[in-house]
Amino acid sequence: MVKRVSRSRWARVFLLTLTLSLASALLAGLGVGLGSQANAQSPQIIMSGTAVGGKPGQGPLSKAVFNHQKHEAAVGDCDTCHHTGSQDPCSSCHTSQGSPEGGNVQLSQAMHAAQSKSSCVGCHYKETQKPKCAGCHKNISAGPKDDSCTVCHKDPKAAQAPAAKPAQPDTVDIGALSKQYGPVSFNHSAHVDYLKDAAKSGLAQGFHSGDAALCQGCHHHTPVGAVPPKCGTCHGKPYAKDEPNRPGLMAAYHIQCIQCHKAMGVEPVAATDCKGCHAPKK
Repeated sequence: MVKRVSRSRWARVFLLTLTLSLASALLAGLGVGLGSQANAQSPQIIMSGTAVGGKPGQGPLSKAVFNHQKHEAAVGDCDTCHHTGSQDPCSSCHTSQGSPEGGNVQLSQAMHAAQSKSSCVGCHYKETQKPKCAGCHKNISAGPKDDSCTVCHKDPKAAQAPAAKPAQPDTVDIGALSKQYGPVSFNHSAHVDYLKDAAKSGLAQGFHSGDAALCQGCHHHTPVGAVPPKCGTCHGKPYAKDEPNRPGLMAAYHIQCIQCHKAMGVEPVAATDCKGCHAPKK
C-alpha cells in the first residue's frame, strides 16, 4: 500500500513538472513576459564583417571584427543597434549596393555614419562626448580617421608594431608670452596621468592602445609617435587675419586649457583670475 501511494505521488509530481516545462517553453516562444529581447539571439562569438578596399597601394583592409558579447553588455538594449526592432543582420536591409528596404543606405555607410545613433562610428563618437573624454575629443571632428581603420579592420594574425613613445617631460614652462606675468609651470605628467586614467574603458583602450595616442588631444596635428613641436610653430604671437581658423598663440593657449577643463567637468580658473595660473613678475 505504501509503495502504491509513493508511485502515485511521484507520477503527479512528474506530470506537474512536465506541464510547467511545456508552458514555460510555449510562453518563451511567444515572448510573453520576457520583454522586447525575448526572441533576440545573443551570440557569444566574435563575428567578422565585410573586407574593405583599404588605402591605395596598401591593399585591402581585413574584415571588421565585432565582439557581440562585449557590445551587448555595454548598451544593454538590442534596439540600440537593431533600430528597426528586428534581430536580423544589418546586411539584410543595408546591402553593399543599397536597397529600398534599407533606405538605399549602403552597408558601409550604415556602419560609418558619424551622426547616426545606430552605427558603429556614431555610437563610438557619442561616447567621446562624455566628460571624461571630451577634453581631448572636443576639437576632433566626428567620423572615422585613417589611422583608426585598423582598430576594427585588422588581421588578428598579423604582428602589431609597437608605437613609438616620445620623451615626456614632467613639467613644461610656458613663457613665450610672459611680460607682465612669469611663465606658467604646466604639470605635464599630472595631465598625462589624468588622461590615462580617463581612458581605461574597453572602448578607449581599443582606440588608444598606445600612450602616444592620448597626446593628440593637445598636440592635435602631431602624428602618433612623433615628437610634437612647440605651439608657437603653428600659432603665431600676432593673430593672422588671413587664417581665421588658426588662433594666435595667446588665444590658442587659453582655448586649449580653459575649454578642456570645461569639457571634462574640471572646475576651470576664472578668465579674470590671471594669477590663478600666472605668477606675477617680481
